[in-house]
Amino acid sequence: MKDQFTITISDVHGSRNFSFNQLVRKFALFFILFIFVLLAGGAGVIWWLNQETVKIEHRRIQAQDKYLSMLEKNKQDYALLKSEKHRLQGDLDNKSKQIQFLDQTLQGLEDLIGVKPDEELPVQDRVKIVQLTTLEKQIMLEDIPNGRPVGKFQGVSSSFGWRIHPVTGQREFHRGIDYRGKIGDPVVATANGTVEYAGYHKKSGYGNLIILDHKDGFRTLYGHMSKLLVKTGEYVHKGERIGEIGSTGLSSGPHLHYEVSFVQRKLNPAPFVDWRLQNYDLIFTRVKGVPWGSLSQAVQKRVQEVEKQLSLRDVK
Repeated sequence: MKDQFTITISDVHGSRNFSFNQLVRKFALFFILFIFVLLAGGAGVIWWLNQETVKIEHRRIQAQDKYLSMLEKNKQDYALLKSEKHRLQGDLDNKSKQIQFLDQTLQGLEDLIGVKPDEELPVQDRVKIVQLTTLEKQIMLEDIPNGRPVGKFQGVSSSFGWRIHPVTGQREFHRGIDYRGKIGDPVVATANGTVEYAGYHKKSGYGNLIILDHKDGFRTLYGHMSKLLVKTGEYVHKGERIGEIGSTGLSSGPHLHYEVSFVQRKLNPAPFVDWRLQNYDLIFTRVKGVPWGSLSQAVQKRVQEVEKQLSLRDVK
C-alpha cells in the first residue's frame, strides 16, 4: 500500500475511491507541471508576441505618419512646382509674344526705312542695321529741307511755277510756294541751319525775310513775315520757330512765301514738303539735278565715323 495512493470523489450519490500507485502519481505530477510550464511558456510567448505586436504597430504608425508627412510635403512641393511652372510658362508666353511683337516691329521698321529683312541674321545685327540706316536717313531729314514751314497749315494760295502776280498783275515765274495764314501764325525752320539773313529786304519785295543756309548746298527762304524771331548768324534746328506770318513787302494779304534752292538753283518746294521717312526714296526720282548719291555717301561716312567712335568708347 506504500506505493499506492487513493483518491476519493464524493457526490450526492455517494463516494468513490480510486487507487493509484506511486509511479502514476509521479507521472501525474510531472504532467501537471508540464502543463503548467506549457501554459506559463505559452502565456510568456503570448505576452512577448503582444509586446512585439505593440512595437510593430507603433513603428507602423510612425512609418505611416512619416509617409503621410512626406506625402504632404511632396504635395506642397508639387503644388509649388506646378505654380512655378505656370508662372514660368506665363513668362515664357509673354516673352514669346514680346519677341514676336519685336520681330514684327523690326520688320515694320525695316519696311519703313527700305531695308530688306534678312531673317538669317541675328536680331542684334538686324537692329544695328536698322539703327544705322535710320540714323543715316534721320541725318538727311534733319539737314536737308523737308516738311511744311508753317506750324498751322491752312492751305496753299500759290504754287511753284508760272502765274499772274496778285499785286502787279504781270505774268511771272513764281519760285516758291505761298502758304495761307493769319498774322502771327508760327513759321518754322524746315531743316537745321545757320541764319544767313534776317531783316527787312525791300529790293526783293519779300519784306521781313529770313534765309537759312543748310548743309550740302541747300537754302530756304521765308518771306513777308510780320515778326522775325532769329538774328543773322544764329544756328536753328529743324522745327524751331523762327518768325510769324505777315504781309510785309509786296503782298496782297497775310501769307508765307517759301523757297528751296540748291547751289543757287531754285527748286520746286513741293517734293521737299512731302518728303518724310515713310517715302524717303521718292524724292530721289522727283527732284533732278541734286547729286543724291554723293550726299548719301557723305552721310554714310559720317555715320560710320560715329559708329567707330562708339565702338572705341565701348572697348574702353
